Amino acid sequence: MKHIFHPGGSVITGSDIADAVLLYAEALCNRRQVDVVDIPVMGENGNLLRAQFLIGAASQLMSVTAETPSPELIEPETTDFLHRKAQSGAMIPAAWTREESAAAQFDDYDY
Repeated sequence: MKHIFHPGGSVITGSDIADAVLLYAEALCNRRQVDVVDIPVMGENGNLLRAQFLIGAASQLMSVTAETPSPELIEPETTDFLHRKAQSGAMIPAAWTREESAAAQFDDYDY
């Protein structure tokens, strides 16, 4: 099992899943793209939960081996899916492009 640390805290997931998330985040960073991934995580009481991460160019993720008495969390279809997306080279549309940000109007916001 591994902790995935992100700016808001951390989650515990299976080692293969954590490795696949980081591999995909790196691939997205190299493509200057972002995506949302959905992975299984271990809750505080040991129950199985789902977590969604926005990963890509601005990801600040780190994984560390977790000491836990729970059995390894395995979800081969998620791990395979993340590996395929990392290797595919497919361009994933970013929600906000550089051109859009240059033309954005922020007059309605207080600074």
